[in-house]
Amino acid sequence: MVHGVRGGDTVACAGEILSYRYRLYALSDRFYERCVGLTWCSTCREYSGAMVFVPRNEDLWDPLTDLPMPERERLVRSEVKLLDYLDRLVRRGIRPPRQP
Repeated sequence: MVHGVRGGDTVACAGEILSYRYRLYALSDRFYERCVGLTWCSTCREYSGAMVFVPRNEDLWDPLTDLPMPERERLVRSEVKLLDYLDRLVRRGIRPPRQP
């Protein structure tokens, strides 16, 4: 939980919470609809990740498409590095679309 309640105290940060979802499995895999969902705040650097359901027919935004495969794999292996990369995109005005 980002900006949630911990031990009765609320987190003081009022930064914007962003989200990103990505698929782990190939379209032919029976687990294709199981995806990783990340939410984070660039201001306080809190983040949360979980497995989420995304229907097969829903296209997901993929900001890593144009990266060389080694760089893409490096980012997907580390949530922290992935979030740093996504934060850099946000600072350049490239933002994840709002999730339904």
